[in-house]
Parts: sequence; structure tokens; C-alpha cells
Amino acid sequence: MKQLSEMDWTDGTAKALKVAASQIEKREKSLHDKHEDYYADPQLMLMDMATGSSVMLTTEPHTGGKTHGHGYRRCAAVEQRIARKLPSKRIMRRLLRMAIRNFVPTDADPDEMSPVVKKALKDIAAIIADDSTEDDNKHEAALNAALEEILGHTMSTRSGDTLLKMQCDDYVTQVQPFTAHNTAWIRKKAITYVERYGDG
Repeated sequence: MKQLSEMDWTDGTAKALKVAASQIEKREKSLHDKHEDYYADPQLMLMDMATGSSVMLTTEPHTGGKTHGHGYRRCAAVEQRIARKLPSKRIMRRLLRMAIRNFVPTDADPDEMSPVVKKALKDIAAIIADDSTEDDNKHEAALNAALEEILGHTMSTRSGDTLLKMQCDDYVTQVQPFTAHNTAWIRKKAITYVERYGDG
């Protein structure tokens, strides 16, 4: 579709098309389940009434591929794990808050921190910052199970990918053959269009 950038379009055309496309896409999504994998072959005519630039968007002839011979495919939504969904600082704050809660009485002053907690926080900070400290594998199985449990809550649904295999044809070229059509009104319309928007 590179030739689109070489044609004469009225300023604002792209923005107008984006707004229209957004509404059309909303309707499409409302008609399909997010877990549905489906195909289509859009056949569109795009014309700038001010400049006469016009193109036809059709499926590019092909077989196989991810679109399976079609011009458009929307894949089903997928479940994915987002490892960085929560900022590291927030994760550490939550874990430390849980540790402090286990050592401080529930009726204690909010600012109170026992010597045990202070020592634990100091040791934790030192261990995290020290790359030379080797991990203790004593509780490896339990730690792995806990990590899997935590990461299990970072799953989210991502919209399926959309794939396009379309080509852009100059509409004047498409209309040209109809200037010799047997039906008079079709022939006249084609001749008028070519004379108005053709190069010659």
C-alpha cells in the first residue's frame, strides 16, 4: 500500500479515517467473541472527493500463510503472564509490610517497630544489595511454589493480533476496462470518471 503515500489527499483525511475506523472496529468487536479466531476479505473503495484520489483495497492474491489466503484475520485473545505488572518497589513494600505485621502486635502504635523487625529489615536490605551472597537452597521447593503462586496472579487477557494481507489498486485503472462495456450507462459512467480523474 506504499502508493497511498504518493497520492494527493486532502489534509485531515488520515485523522478522519482513523475516527471512522475506530467506530467500525468497535462494531466488529461487538459482533464477535474475544476468544473467536475469524477471517474476512474486505473490499473497499477509498476516494477523496476534493482531489479525486481513489483506490480500491482488496485481498492480495496468495495461499496459505497466517491469514490462510484471506485478506484479514483476527486471532483469538490470549492469556499472558506479565512479569513486571507490579513495580518491584511495590512488591517489596507489600512483602515487608507482611513481615512487620507478623512481629508487631495489632494494637501497637503504627510507628512502632520491634528490634527484631529492625534487624530483619537491615539484613534483608544487605542481602538484596550484595551480589556475592549465595542463595540458600534449603527451602528451594517452597520458594518456587510461592513464586508460581504469585506469578499466577499476574496473568491477563490480551486482545488477539490482527493480520492483514491486502493490496492497494488505483481505482482509475480498475474502472478503465468498463469504458468499453456493452451496457451504455456503465460505459458512460466509466468514461466520465476516467476523464475526470485519470492522468490524461
